[in-house]
Amino acid sequence: MTKQKAYVLHTRPYRETSIMVDFFTPDYGLIRCIGRGIKRQMSQGHSLQPFILYHIEFNGDSDLKTLTHYETLSLPLPLQGDQLFSAFYVNEVIQRALRSEADIEDEDLFDAYADVLKSLLNEQIEYALRLFELTLLEHMGQTYQWAWDFKTHAEVEADAQYGFHVEQGMTQVSLQYAQKNPAAAFNGQLLLNLASGYLDDPATLKMTKRLLRLALRPIIGYKPIQARELLMQFKNLSKNS
Repeated sequence: MTKQKAYVLHTRPYRETSIMVDFFTPDYGLIRCIGRGIKRQMSQGHSLQPFILYHIEFNGDSDLKTLTHYETLSLPLPLQGDQLFSAFYVNEVIQRALRSEADIEDEDLFDAYADVLKSLLNEQIEYALRLFELTLLEHMGQTYQWAWDFKTHAEVEADAQYGFHVEQGMTQVSLQYAQKNPAAAFNGQLLLNLASGYLDDPATLKMTKRLLRLALRPIIGYKPIQARELLMQFKNLSKNS
């Protein structure tokens, strides 16, 4: 019997009375469990929901574990609107990055996940998401020297433009290239801000979002993020209502 703290990332029905649950745990990363007969418990108010810290017990040697017990360790976070969709985005990113076959043993990422959920309750949603994405990149072994040109081995110039290469990092591009490909060009001063951790600047934060979207693609895949599309639909409905 294995005991862990855990967050629910995703649930789906499994046969008539059971569910399949993807948990995020500090010692095992992403694990997939079958909760047999849990639909009955959930109908009685013992639900399994995202964004709540649980204590779970499970067993099994295969990739598909059997959930034997669970209890809540925290109250539900009062997430709503952009906060809620952003939390679903974090869940989707974690689930894609830490596939069930990955052997993850790093409590730091689990703590970062818990921190970003709490941080989403304040007004700095974009700031909280970017910090989490940077932590995820580092955890997955993708560390970049944002303030260095990998070709010239020189520090990034504040008034120059740079392109991003997944395997190497940043390298200077011509002004003509930047003008023709604005989505693929990154300002040197903003890269220096990012490297020094200065994300309070709105322009730096906006550029970091664009840059990390490229950096995360090899880790989370190239399919559209469902939570992002749902948020856009939600905002469109809000405008038209």
